[in-house]
Amino acid sequence: MQKTLRKPDNWQDFENLAKKLWGELWEIPFKIKKNGRLGQPQNGVDVYGIPKNDTAYWGIQCKGKSDYNNSKLTKKEIDKEIKKAKSFKPKLKVFIIATTQSKDVEIEEYVREKDIESRENGGFEILLLCWEDIADLIEENRQTLNWFLDINKFREKYDFSIGFENGEDIIVIKPKFLKEIKKYRVEEKNMFGLYNTQMAIPKPYVAMPFQSRYVNHSWCSVKLIMANTGNVVLENWHLNLFFDENVRTISDGQSYDPFLSLEIRKMQEENRTLFVNKEAKKCFYEPVNFEPLIQKSGRSFTVHFIPEIDAKEINLKWEFLARDFDKEGILTINLEPEYEEDVIWVGVEEKEGLEEEKIEIKEYRVERN
Repeated sequence: MQKTLRKPDNWQDFENLAKKLWGELWEIPFKIKKNGRLGQPQNGVDVYGIPKNDTAYWGIQCKGKSDYNNSKLTKKEIDKEIKKAKSFKPKLKVFIIATTQSKDVEIEEYVREKDIESRENGGFEILLLCWEDIADLIEENRQTLNWFLDINKFREKYDFSIGFENGEDIIVIKPKFLKEIKKYRVEEKNMFGLYNTQMAIPKPYVAMPFQSRYVNHSWCSVKLIMANTGNVVLENWHLNLFFDENVRTISDGQSYDPFLSLEIRKMQEENRTLFVNKEAKKCFYEPVNFEPLIQKSGRSFTVHFIPEIDAKEINLKWEFLARDFDKEGILTINLEPEYEEDVIWVGVEEKEGLEEEKIEIKEYRVERN
């Protein structure tokens, strides 16, 4: 049975399922509670109650994880939830981490170790139940099974998700820039009336037609993964992406090759899905031949950009539009720049001409070999 049970569509549905299932398991369908309301701090507990014939509270933390963008429960996330659950009042006897993630040997072993550590220090018992475990419990508890099958059978749910390839809506990118350091020193002019610092001879370079002389290493790229996470086919859809002012320019990563035949260029254009407006710093994704986005399927694509030199964060607003459905949100790109240093010496004849060194940050352009 569990192989056919579909995972809840979103975190709210998963929380409702947890309340229904553990209400039946603990035999307290009317006493089990959700913790607070949306937006309030919950101390690591979404659902809580005192099981029948027990005297202490048990708490459940619901962690919805998506198969479509490969988001997974991490050790850091587990540590964070355990720490928060310790502040729940009254003190918990058992803390359950329930997740829609599939079973994972490494994470299960880690939770077992944290469980022993917690109990040896007088804390609560810690249990991890992945989707396969939860599906078994649903099958074994008839009321919850009938309820779960019924809402999934009759509910028409539109939903869409988009995130980075790390499975999150936040990612760290390390753009490269050139730190040009201009320093001054006293030196004599040579026989040509020039300082030695002026005698650098540029290496010869012959560019191919339509080819830039330089490679710009300040370009960054992010891969985005989107999915239909509902149970309804999404038709006549497209996606808009808007970069904020912290981006200098954007690109779809495709370069014009004048040596391709007209037939090949026409075929590439017909199969194109990503369109870029550099002036507006906007991307537009549209499927080939307006193909619908069916349930549990997705698409991925990569966008390229050069951030502003002093930017620390980029907000990427997205807007999904389809027949009978639309959704929007924001993705965040955190920037941790890396710098290649280049020292330029400037000769002066007298000490009076010496100046403090000057630093200028530029795009990191490297001449082609």
